[in-house]
Amino acid sequence: MIAFLLLMLSGCASHKLLRVENQLLERENAELQTRLSSCSNATLPEDYATQVTLDVISEFIKKSGFAVQTRANERVIAVPVEGQNTRFHINIQLFEDEKVLFLVASDYLRLEQATTSKAMVLLLTQLAALNYEMLIGKFQLNPGTGAITLSAEINLDDGIGFQTFHSVIHHLKNTADARYPVLVQAAKGQGI
Repeated sequence: MIAFLLLMLSGCASHKLLRVENQLLERENAELQTRLSSCSNATLPEDYATQVTLDVISEFIKKSGFAVQTRANERVIAVPVEGQNTRFHINIQLFEDEKVLFLVASDYLRLEQATTSKAMVLLLTQLAALNYEMLIGKFQLNPGTGAITLSAEINLDDGIGFQTFHSVIHHLKNTADARYPVLVQAAKGQGI
């Protein structure tokens, strides 16, 4: 009999506990729905593009302080960069189907400057170390041409804001220019 009463009491307690839990979850759900509706009513900044085209990117380039740009073809914009250590181009290509904007610092460094196998190992080690340290961008070696580039990709699933573009293009410009002397030293076989 006592066992039966305990079983009934535990059943009542569980029912009351479930009812209180459901009430709390309903309140929390209502609060989240309210917050979600306020998020969907928020407006995008005026310098945000949901439809990304090369014309939009061209305007972002100008707004970022790069005055000169040329269209290498209908899919690529070339931006010349005059750094403190070297000159190069930042080529920007839009892959509309993949929703990716690809930026690459090209015409930067070629491996013909690495004259020995020791220099090659030192240079490749330096590239790997730099890639490990960087959050945005990566150095790449094209084994066919010997060109070293620094590239970054921006995912465009939700569009792109100017501030994101500005940060990435300036990061590429500054990193490529700042790392150039170290990479040239490594290509010549001189220690780090």
